[in-house]
Amino acid sequence: MSIPYYNKFLSPQLISHLIAESDPVEGIPELYVAQHLLESFPNIENSDALQFVCELYDQMKPKLAQVLAQRTIDRAFLDKRTLHFVGLNEGIDFQSAEYHTVIGERDNSGRVVVGPLTSKTLSRTVRVPEFLKGNQVTLFGPPDTAKMSINAMNSLHHRLLNEDPFITELVDESGDVPRWGADNEDSKTPIMRNFLHACQNLMGCFDESLSFYDDKKKKHYTLKDGQLARPIKRIPGLALPDGNHIFNGEPLPLHLYDFAMHLYHNWFNSKALMFYIPKLENEEEAEYVHSMIRTAELMIQKLHPEYQVGSVGVFIVFENPRAIFRISEIAESLYPYFVGGSLGWHDFLASAARLFKHDSNYRIPVKADPNIVINHIKESHLILTKSLKPIQGISIGGMYGTLYEEGNPLSFELSIIGYIKDVVAQMKRGLDGFWVAHPNFVRVGIALVAAWRRYEANPSDDSLERLVKILVPNLEEQTPLLEFVFGEDVDGLEADDPLYLRSVLAADIVTSDLIANDDEDEIRYNIFQALQYLADWLCGNGCVALPAQLTTAKGEKVFVRIMDDLATTERSRWELWAEVYHGRVAKEEFERLLQDEAEFIKRDIDTDDKRIQVRWRGEAARWYPTAIDILRQLVMDPDPVEFVPELLLPFTFDSIRNAEDPFELVKQLHPRYH
Repeated sequence: MSIPYYNKFLSPQLISHLIAESDPVEGIPELYVAQHLLESFPNIENSDALQFVCELYDQMKPKLAQVLAQRTIDRAFLDKRTLHFVGLNEGIDFQSAEYHTVIGERDNSGRVVVGPLTSKTLSRTVRVPEFLKGNQVTLFGPPDTAKMSINAMNSLHHRLLNEDPFITELVDESGDVPRWGADNEDSKTPIMRNFLHACQNLMGCFDESLSFYDDKKKKHYTLKDGQLARPIKRIPGLALPDGNHIFNGEPLPLHLYDFAMHLYHNWFNSKALMFYIPKLENEEEAEYVHSMIRTAELMIQKLHPEYQVGSVGVFIVFENPRAIFRISEIAESLYPYFVGGSLGWHDFLASAARLFKHDSNYRIPVKADPNIVINHIKESHLILTKSLKPIQGISIGGMYGTLYEEGNPLSFELSIIGYIKDVVAQMKRGLDGFWVAHPNFVRVGIALVAAWRRYEANPSDDSLERLVKILVPNLEEQTPLLEFVFGEDVDGLEADDPLYLRSVLAADIVTSDLIANDDEDEIRYNIFQALQYLADWLCGNGCVALPAQLTTAKGEKVFVRIMDDLATTERSRWELWAEVYHGRVAKEEFERLLQDEAEFIKRDIDTDDKRIQVRWRGEAARWYPTAIDILRQLVMDPDPVEFVPELLLPFTFDSIRNAEDPFELVKQLHPRYH
């Protein structure tokens, strides 16, 4: 195989099976496409578009194979050095400056594998398109259904019930429109029909023709006449192959397929050519992405001479402990395409946990902590702004995903308190915006940013205080919230502090202030949420709002909903894995808790402090046993897969999903299971 890295996701046996279940493409020898896609999406999966994708792949596969092979080499180096340091660190306090880590270590060729470079690259000034300048309040969600796409595009028009006139005033005066992170990555199961529906829907968004009639509700959904959100398409990361398109016996890279298809079908609209690129790790991988974009643009220009090379723009999601130290270098490598960057903090924590997996002293910040962004991501925020402000790049924070239960005033209050704190913390750190997980937060977010800008320009302006009091009228909650809003940011470390680099990675925590990682309640919480997510993912959904509880100022427990996607499950399984692998939780105890939580879900009876979202019914009942087996392997395997999709991806193919026993078939075809 030209890209051996992809064998981790699709074994040779599985690829042979997929070819047998596919249709050949007329005019493109050795291209096989999953059955029925060609006839179901003739406007997208046409031979000219597929020829474009295949030609781009032929040109890019040597570079892609090289950077992915280097990932494997780097992982082995980092693991070997971490194991070496385990012995050296005996008797040294984890929070001591003398404690050894792999940060700054050089490989045999002299490369710093993780950490800042000694000589800083001077990046050129970023060219931000006019339509993307300004505040960046970004709704994130998948575009694979017309209804969700229309709701995302219309999100500025989505008002909370009885919206206060002051919120209306702030939103109207700001002139801001939201961005929409149209996500084809962590928030959606990568079933190819979903990708093609997403491509179709985005085309309708950009030409403003998209509409949808809901037969059940007898309701017609259309795009508003003005102030539509500005879509930015997030493609998959470099790691995932596409087993639905197999060319010369090899799966096409999913990121390349998704990028090339979108470019091919939208080349004439520069506003459609903005992309989020996730999971890059260093400037070498950024150079590959630059080359892919440049090559694709020249191919488009050859087909359409009026196309202007340089029209593509990219945001990088800095969600890897290697990438966070190389922001300037990555921006420079991607010039002139680089527009800005954001922080995906669940994946960031998961990949940091993978980096330090052999260090028993490392603790990932607990999932139950609602203040992770405030207390543990500050240094990353500051690195982002310090790197991008001088070159005029856009800097965006991460996701706020704590939603409220409809019709529950206390749930709304706790959700909005967390949102205000999250937004204000990121504004204090100089960021241009943030992500939200639901349209309900868009107008409030724009109003908060507008009020903050007024306060920033004139500290005597009372707009921010007035808005906070409107949103949180309860004095018991309001008083400490106002103290937070107008107080100093949480303490952080200066860049010359010996622990600073580890602090950037949240790798300086001995024990969480909230709950220990090995506490039974924390273990149960991670299992309970991860099981539901995995079952829902296997059903074909990539994000789900799972019930959880927060505590009021009076100590009362109140249900909210936490938006989980694949990134949250990655960080959950690494937290669980570390506790089991390092012996803080016995394997037998984990198995007992896994069975307990699975039985609780199967009984399908909520309690006062625990509610099930993904019920053991219908389609989910078919997939729950598989979800249990997969979570068990993710946590119990002493040498776990690096990415959860290494186990999940085979379940996205129709021939496997429709089998009588999908899991048994996958075990025969894809020997990644134990």
